Amino acid sequence: MPGAVFLELAAYACATTFSPGPNNILLLSCTSKFGFKKCLPLIFGIWTGLLSVMLICGFGCAWLGELVPQVVPYAKYVGAAYILYLAYRTLLRKTGSADGDSTAPLTYVNGFLLQFLNVKILSLGIAAYSGYILPHGFQVPMILGFAATMAGCAATGNLIWATVGTILFPLYKRFNTAINVVMALLLVWCAWKIIFM
Repeated sequence: MPGAVFLELAAYACATTFSPGPNNILLLSCTSKFGFKKCLPLIFGIWTGLLSVMLICGFGCAWLGELVPQVVPYAKYVGAAYILYLAYRTLLRKTGSADGDSTAPLTYVNGFLLQFLNVKILSLGIAAYSGYILPHGFQVPMILGFAATMAGCAATGNLIWATVGTILFPLYKRFNTAINVVMALLLVWCAWKIIFM
């Protein structure tokens, strides 16, 4: 893959993965409630799930290209329902300190599964692979580079959003209800965008 194409892919990956979406809003919400350290399993779940989805997109793009148009009408509702569940869980969170809180942050499995239910991630992976990699032929190193680039950009964006949540952590105790409502509404907005995109 020519260097210019790789730079275009990296720019595409950063632009799409740094923007607000279910992963980033969920991380902002969770780290503002529980702090960065307690949300590490969720973060790693998101990262490994996204890398898995990107590898599936890369190695199975021809098959996925035919399957996705058939699956998306149904998958987007399943994904939106899962995001609405996360919004509901966010809205009902109780206040408390990070050390004495009886509720637990979302888990590795929650983050991992979200990637397979997130139609945005599937669509971004297929679009990026089809537009940047497939025209240059099918080569395993290119597929691995594609998956690593997408996952690396997403991980950077996730860390930025999680860090912002950590900065908000001291404010959470004071404004927990307002923060929960805003984060839940943002997740509802993500679900709405998935259904009506």
